[in-house]
Amino acid sequence: MNDNEPMDSTHRAPQTPGETLLAHFKPQPAIPALFVLILCIFIPVMSAGPGPATGDGGSIFLLLIPVGIVVSCGLAIAAGFCSLFPTLAWIALAVWAIRFTQSGPLPGYNRLVLLAGIIAAVIMFFVQVWRAKTGRFQPTIRIDTDDQA
Repeated sequence: MNDNEPMDSTHRAPQTPGETLLAHFKPQPAIPALFVLILCIFIPVMSAGPGPATGDGGSIFLLLIPVGIVVSCGLAIAAGFCSLFPTLAWIALAVWAIRFTQSGPLPGYNRLVLLAGIIAAVIMFFVQVWRAKTGRFQPTIRIDTDDQA
């Protein structure tokens, strides 16, 4: 939540260190980015034969892999504006996915795309930490009220 948005009665700033930690590491925003990365990496890996993919242009999957990596990184960076978890989770999954480009079935150029995405996600992580430290970003927690009294 930023300074321009009014705070309603169902949201408040975290008050304890545990609430602050939980407010900064919300896992929900990471789901779309991780889902897209998993789809664009693992569908081609699982559909490839026992040998490595050669990239001869015979498969549209080989062209969609770097596009999917870029899209998933963009989603992680966008989600990083409200939580630290999406960028960290994306970095972890991307580092793990690099092994499929080194000696695995994916063409090597995907490794460069993954490394560029990791660099962008690391930069976003530090930007979000800076935003939180300087007060430009204030995380909130939702208060569940029980109206059934």
